[in-house]
Amino acid sequence: MNFKLNRKAVAVILLIAAVFLLVVNLLINRYNQNEELLTVKTELSTLQIDSLFKFSLNSFGLLNEWIKEVRNKKTEKSYKVRLPFDLSIPVVLSEINSNFFGTNVTVSSVEKSFSGRTILTISKRDRIILSSEFKYDKKIFRSTRMLAFIIKDFELSESEDSLLIKIPEPFSTLLIPSSKNTKLAKYITNLNKSYSILIDDDISEIKYRLNENYSQKRLKSSLKLIINDFSDASFILFDDSSDLFASQSFGYIKLELEKRKINMLLLSELQLLFFDNEIEIKNAFDNYLKMTGEGEGMLFLVTADGFRTLLPEIERYRKTGIKIVHPSEIKVVADTTE
Repeated sequence: MNFKLNRKAVAVILLIAAVFLLVVNLLINRYNQNEELLTVKTELSTLQIDSLFKFSLNSFGLLNEWIKEVRNKKTEKSYKVRLPFDLSIPVVLSEINSNFFGTNVTVSSVEKSFSGRTILTISKRDRIILSSEFKYDKKIFRSTRMLAFIIKDFELSESEDSLLIKIPEPFSTLLIPSSKNTKLAKYITNLNKSYSILIDDDISEIKYRLNENYSQKRLKSSLKLIINDFSDASFILFDDSSDLFASQSFGYIKLELEKRKINMLLLSELQLLFFDNEIEIKNAFDNYLKMTGEGEGMLFLVTADGFRTLLPEIERYRKTGIKIVHPSEIKVVADTTE
């Protein structure tokens, strides 16, 4: 079957096609213009580029003597940076790239050898503004401080607490001995978290209760139940403001725990982070960190809300090399003398 189109029909078809292409072209141009508006890049001066580069390095806790400025006729700024082996060059490069995202510079890097020597360049309009050589140095080390957290008033029934226990940060929950908490203890350990047990005057369940007026036989019975039912506890903490601690019964309890080589601590030996607002808790946390020496550890007691508030601060300190560990890894010597 043959179809014949006259000149008038052909002209109409071509006109429609031309109009269609014109509309499509206008839409594409409008889209590109909107994209350009959305991706307007921040203009950085040489001073700002240098400052942002150093800020990226300082966020990892690098010492000033590890960052050496050198002369280079090809660039305005040039550095040689030494890194400890616990901090990988790709991690540092990723941080630098992230901080310069959305600016008018181009960040690129080239690995020069299998030893890990890497050259980074930061360019603007095809001109290198800053260059830096990164290499590992086995003679330098970052902070060896350790932090650990015990969370008070943790409730699995609270949705936020349920989400909190699934985060990768290690921490321990503080539990009062009870039948209900034996199930919570198993759930916590299955999620690679830990828990500690608090002994005070307020244990409500009779079989776990430790009272200053109990006989040694009765104390031993309750203590054995606590030890058996919460065998994975990192610590048994005693409230040293309780009547039980001030009584002669505590001396017997202490001996029973020492015979079984069970870790025991007093609440007063933990750094307490209980404050009314976010600013106070963050300031207190920062001040405690300043008091912690190299190779030392600090164990904090905090509420679930307080711990959530501190998560950004914890991540900031982690980047500097400070390690967040399980409470059992902190070496705290308990003074449990009567």
